[in-house]
Amino acid sequence: MANKANSGYEVAVPIALGVLLFCAAQLGGMDCSPINIGAIMVLDTRTGKIAKTAIELAVEDVNQNTSILKDTVLNIDIRDSRQDALIGASAALELLRKGCVSIVGPQTSAVAEFVAYLGVAAHVPIVTFGATNPSLSIHRYPYFIRMRAIPALNDALRDVEAKIVLKAAVPPQANVSSIRRLIRDKLMGLESRVFIVHMHADLALILFSEASILRMISNEYVWIITDVIANLIDSFNATSLLSMNGVLGIKRKLKETDQLRQNEFSQAWKQRFRAQNPTMPSLELNSRALVAYDTVWAIAFAIDRLLRKESFNSDFSAASTSNKILNFKVFDGGEDLLNQILQTNFVGLTGPVRISRQKGEALECSYDIINVVGNSYNVVGSWTEKGLNISSKQVVQWGGGSTSKTPRGWVKPVPSKKLKIAVPWERGFTKFVSVKPVHGKVGPQNQTYEITGFCIDVFKSVLRRLDYELAYELISYGTGNVTAGYYDDVVYQVYLQKFDAVVGDMTVLANRSKYVDFTQPYTESGLIMMVALSDTLSSDPWAFPRPFSPAMWITTVSFFIFTGAAVWCLEHRLNRQFRGKPWEQVLTFIWFSFSTLFATQRERIVSGLGKAVVIIWLFVAFVLVSSYTASLSSMLTEREVVPKVQSLESLITQNLPIGYHQGSFIDKFLVQQLGVNKSALRPYSSAQESADALKKGPNNGGLAAIFERAQTIPQNVILSTGCNDYVKLGPKYKTGGSAFVFPKGSPLVLDISKAILNLSESKEMQEILKRWFNSSESKCSVESGGVESNKMSIKNFWGIFLLTGCVSFLTLVYYLCRLLYRFVHRNENSVHVKSVSTRLRTFANYADKKEIPTLKRKRSKTATLSSGTGASTSSEIPVTSGQI
Repeated sequence: MANKANSGYEVAVPIALGVLLFCAAQLGGMDCSPINIGAIMVLDTRTGKIAKTAIELAVEDVNQNTSILKDTVLNIDIRDSRQDALIGASAALELLRKGCVSIVGPQTSAVAEFVAYLGVAAHVPIVTFGATNPSLSIHRYPYFIRMRAIPALNDALRDVEAKIVLKAAVPPQANVSSIRRLIRDKLMGLESRVFIVHMHADLALILFSEASILRMISNEYVWIITDVIANLIDSFNATSLLSMNGVLGIKRKLKETDQLRQNEFSQAWKQRFRAQNPTMPSLELNSRALVAYDTVWAIAFAIDRLLRKESFNSDFSAASTSNKILNFKVFDGGEDLLNQILQTNFVGLTGPVRISRQKGEALECSYDIINVVGNSYNVVGSWTEKGLNISSKQVVQWGGGSTSKTPRGWVKPVPSKKLKIAVPWERGFTKFVSVKPVHGKVGPQNQTYEITGFCIDVFKSVLRRLDYELAYELISYGTGNVTAGYYDDVVYQVYLQKFDAVVGDMTVLANRSKYVDFTQPYTESGLIMMVALSDTLSSDPWAFPRPFSPAMWITTVSFFIFTGAAVWCLEHRLNRQFRGKPWEQVLTFIWFSFSTLFATQRERIVSGLGKAVVIIWLFVAFVLVSSYTASLSSMLTEREVVPKVQSLESLITQNLPIGYHQGSFIDKFLVQQLGVNKSALRPYSSAQESADALKKGPNNGGLAAIFERAQTIPQNVILSTGCNDYVKLGPKYKTGGSAFVFPKGSPLVLDISKAILNLSESKEMQEILKRWFNSSESKCSVESGGVESNKMSIKNFWGIFLLTGCVSFLTLVYYLCRLLYRFVHRNENSVHVKSVSTRLRTFANYADKKEIPTLKRKRSKTATLSSGTGASTSSEIPVTSGQI
């Protein structure tokens, strides 16, 4: 070639001569009308030279194949973009002016951006085999088609919780010194040690050579090359491969569908390439060349289908004013040709070739994951649309020859560089974070602060659990006067890179996660509603039943009746006071059992069994009366603790004032999630301020309720001002816990999150909690949910009820058995009575009769009467129970 300026045209001359000779050789001298297609590549690069030879061979093979394109031949016009977008766009304009119905390439994404736009304007399909920028989609440029499937690298990185934090551009004209400067200034100082290299192969070799000299090809670094470089790795010499030792790459995997065709093409390509590039070292055929070859055939098959339908329109016509200014016309058959290309389905040198109409990309592409070892490489896995598959048979060798230790992927910051950590300064709540100015230094610029608190101690304990030192500086944020959106502001400062982290009582929220990353929460939290309790004594006129529960009242009355009935049965035959008319006897046993409570009973107990029952019952009555008296006294003298607000719904309906922690997210949560009217919200800046407002109440300019974060720590800032004045009402509204804030993609997040989990499972966390919250206010329970009921139930007295019940029942059983025995013994000679009903009536009459005293008892009675000691029977004893 005479010069590079005319290189594009000089390439077109021999191809055009070949077309003329081919037309002259057609049968019968038939007319041979050529169809022009163009190609734009970077001819001073390995990929450009390799693809150029493959495209020329593809055009020749198409023209020599009699089963395609009928009497029509392809004419290819190859232009050089010289890695310059403007030159590439100019070349595309020339091709459009020459009437090219399709353009192969461009090779680079920068040129493709311009050419794709021109293709849309001219309705000319652009079919690329090299451009990889994901933004070049068919949705943005309808006439732009990829012959390569481009996996979304960002999506794949996101799946493993990684992201690209820096993009360092390397210009095509870069030299050794500029690349060395790039490595030293931008790459060596990064904490991240994973680099993805996506550039021209020649520049990549310079990059790895300089990185090797600077000792960056070691087990602390991970280098990944894309297929732009990996597809040419077979052509790299041993020295270049040694400088890439341990590098991982993504290499296009070819399907060996027709090994014979691939071998024939490989031989033809090598022969043509050596003839065109005699001064270059011998290169191996790669996937780029095969894809470029199949691209030409895809266009040829699309044109052939239109020719067979006699619907191919090769005319160009003027359209818009902008096209007239650029001096090119619009391809009338462009839309039909585009649709035919999108329907491509044939078996090429790369295997089955199909294009997705939705994505405008080739389907069924797969890649080998290669690992450079020594002066060669190993295939250690594969990557397809289904995912990544790593071989268990191959061991990955990292930089420096290490196979046992997997690189971390990042290193600790340089010790001289301290992390600037913001600490939100809030005067109202000092348990979590306390910022106190240190006296001795005057002026806001020179003022130093003593920063302590629960959150600070947790952060320091977490850092001690890291396996490396982390230099940091705590910087107070704000002046202590909290305003609206205060916590969101400090989070945004991290997003703006003014701080490296935030340590404080920062709640994890979804909208904050858009800008920063949170560590694992070190406390769980939620929102609770706190209301005041009424401060009045009980004035309920029906308070007397409240000491006992309903079941307790029913049980007590039942045992009164049962005990009275048991005593009546035991005393009925012996004691004249338990005899009389039936209704009088019923009143007697009811009166007797209840009168024992007040020592007003007149009846005396005669039988020994009755005395046993009464003694146990008197003990039970004593316990019941004592307990009832004590409980009733407590209820009447203690104040009635009832929430002044019954529910959140009542607050919203009445539009009562609600307090919230100023500067926090609570106000937005109440409005957006709970439907609270914004006009009802009142901010407060301290626990005491909110407590005073609750005491005043809404009628006196105070608050009806407040919403506060409920931490898992054993205290609450509102309850700490008075356990008996406030109560939690309603459910706990779940929110994210408190965590530390770091920039998006910070490698520290994972390590600190693990350290937080380790701290949470240790005793040290409990010691920190005890150190900051083990005061009197920690005894307040935020989860009480209200005042516990002091009613006594049956579970408190079932033991004494069981005792008296068993004694009464057993004495009754014994008495009935003894009575039945006597009845049978006295009537054993009355054989004339045979009816069961008659026997039962006889037994009932016997049990109802007054028992006749024995002779011994009569004598005792007579002696008693003669002595003049009283008219009562001596065996009858009075019940001496006093008032219980």
